[in-house]
Amino acid sequence: MSAFDVARKDFKGARRSRALWAVATLLGLLTALIAFGSQGYQLSPTETVVQLFSTIGLLLAMLLPIVALVASYMAIAGERESGGVKFLLGLPNTRRDVFLGKLLSRLAVAAAGVTFMFVTATAVAVARHGVLPAGVAVGMLAISLVYAAVFVAIAVALSSALAERSRAIAAAVGSYFLLVVLYVVPGIGVSTVAQWVHTTIFGAEPNLDLYNAVTYTSPFIAYRKAINLVMPAGMEQRVLQRTGENSELPAYLGDEVSLLVFAVWIVVPLAIGYLRFEGADLE
Repeated sequence: MSAFDVARKDFKGARRSRALWAVATLLGLLTALIAFGSQGYQLSPTETVVQLFSTIGLLLAMLLPIVALVASYMAIAGERESGGVKFLLGLPNTRRDVFLGKLLSRLAVAAAGVTFMFVTATAVAVARHGVLPAGVAVGMLAISLVYAAVFVAIAVALSSALAERSRAIAAAVGSYFLLVVLYVVPGIGVSTVAQWVHTTIFGAEPNLDLYNAVTYTSPFIAYRKAINLVMPAGMEQRVLQRTGENSELPAYLGDEVSLLVFAVWIVVPLAIGYLRFEGADLE
C-alpha cells in the first residue's frame, strides 16, 4: 500500500462521521439563512452579494476551524488507542505513508464540508439577488479551503503526537481557544497581553505595530486579512488597529503576508507532528 491507499481507505470511513456532517450541515444552513436574509442598504445587487460574502467570511473565521478540527483530531490518535495503527503499519506501510495518508484524507473531508457550505450560500445568494461576483466567490472559497487546511494540519499534527482519544480532544479544544477565541474576546486578547508585557514589564513605549504583528501570528487574523485580497477596492475589512483614521500599515502587516502566515501554520505543525509520530513507541 501507499499513502494514497491509506488516504482512500481512511476517507471512506471519515466521510461517514455523523458529527462532522452534522456540523457541516448546520453551518451550511446558517450560511444559507444569512444569504437569504441579506439586504444591502442603497447597494447594487452585486455590492450586496459582495457584502454578503464579507459577512459570511466573519462567520467562517470562527466556525471553519471547528469543521476542520472535528474532521481531523482523531485521525491518528484514534488508530493508536484502538491498536489499528499496528495493522496499518503491517500491510506494509511506513509511518510516513500513514501520516501522509491520514492528512490527505482529512484534507479531502474538510474540503468537502467547506465546499458544501459555500455552494449552499452561493446558490441562495444567486437565487435571491440574481448576480454572482465570480471572482469574489471563487477567491473566498480558495482562501477558506486554505484556512481549513491550516486547522486540519494542526489537528493531524496533534493527533499524531498523542496516543489517547481524550488527550486529542483536549488538544483540539485548546488549539481552538488559543488560536481563535483569544483573538475575539475583548479585554483578554493577545494584543492586550502583548501591550501589557511590553509597557508594564519591559517599561517600553507603546508600539501599535508591534502589537499588530503579534496579533497577526494567528491564522484567524490571517484569514480575515486574506479575504481582503479578493474584495473589491473600498470593501475591504479593517482587521488590525491603526494609529490614525488614514494611516497606512507597514508592509509586514499587509494583506499578502496572510499567505505566509498560513504556510507557517501548515508546515511547522506537520513537521513537528511527523517527527513525534516517527519516534513514538506504538507498542
